[in-house]
Formats: sequence, structure tokens, C-alpha cells
Amino acid sequence: MITIVGCNKGGAAKTTTAINIAVGLALRGEETCLVDADFQRSASRWHAEREQAQILPLITLVEKRDNISPTLKSLDKKYTHVIVDVAGRNSRELITGSTVAHQIIAPHQCSQLDLDTLIELQQQLQSIRDLNPEIKAYCYQSMATTNPILREKERAEFLDFVKEFKELIPLNSVAHYRKVYRDVMTEGKSVLESSNENAKYEVLSLLEEVFKSC
Repeated sequence: MITIVGCNKGGAAKTTTAINIAVGLALRGEETCLVDADFQRSASRWHAEREQAQILPLITLVEKRDNISPTLKSLDKKYTHVIVDVAGRNSRELITGSTVAHQIIAPHQCSQLDLDTLIELQQQLQSIRDLNPEIKAYCYQSMATTNPILREKERAEFLDFVKEFKELIPLNSVAHYRKVYRDVMTEGKSVLESSNENAKYEVLSLLEEVFKSC
């Protein structure tokens, strides 16, 4: 299964989401490949730290740019899961990858700047489905507030905005703004390999919701 983690806005925790998904699937014992298709190479730097620290399970990482569809199709024959981190913009990698992917997870913050890019994403999905009609597209709220007073209101605003975009399925899972997500990246780890139970629960919830039957 090929999963694109991407959107048209930077700073939405796209790479963080892709890495945590990849480690989570590998911890389940599933053959998983992480593809770094972002010119910033954040996933590749994380992977180098993990390899140097010899952290298990080992994660296979492949770097690919431009037209990534042939590479993804080839990897899909070798691995149970191919998780693809693309740039946070309207990129060639996002478009070409989506033509062969089984699903897209699009992380977005509950901010007007982030959510405005859903207009462009919906237009892209309409064109992509001309070539790949079976692709699923999920909208994933990331970097949500941890303030208990504001949390419910922010979530309601997010869902109210997303419901206008019929090409996208809003996920029940939510990733909150937690320092641990940044801290483990420099160690080549996932939050699943940390002691933060709240962050672990968030990633496990995402895996259960999107990859339960995989």
C-alpha cells in the first residue's frame, strides 16, 4: 500500500507524521519503506540519526524527486507499506505520487492559512481521480492546541471547515502540539519510542484508524 503524506502548506507536521507512521508500522512487524520526496531532506536526516544510533526496528529509506510514480510502483511490490513524505507545496512529487497511491493523508493545522490550501488540494484531487479513481484522501488535524479550554472549540472549527470539501475525509485522530514530537526527531526516533503516553496514543490512534485492515 502506498500512502502519500502531503499537503500544499509547509509547517503542518507532514514529515513528523510520515516518520511516526513508518515506525509504527515497522513496530507491528510489517515491511515498511519510507520515501523522502522532499527537497529539504528532513526525513533523510532523521534516518541518518537512527542508523547511527542503531535503533531497531531498522527503517528502509529511499530518496526520490520529480516523477516518483515508477519508483513507488516498484517499491509497492517489495514492501507491505510505502510511506511517502512530499514537500509542503503543490509539488511534482505530490501529483505524480498521487496518481499511483492508494491514499493520501493531508496534515493541516486549524489556521486559516492552512485550511485555505484545501481549496487547491480538492482541485488537485479531482484531476488525480481522473487517473486514479480509487484513491482515498484524509484530512488530519495536526499541531492542535493542548489547552483544554480551547481544544473543543478549535476541533469544531476544523471539522466545520473541512466538511465543505467533499473530496476529503476528516480523520477522528488528532495530533496535538507537543514538544516531544520535535525532541525525538533529533534522536532518530518516533514518539512511539518515547515515554510520552499522550503522543503515543495519538500515533496509535492514527494507525488504528487508517491502517487497521492493512
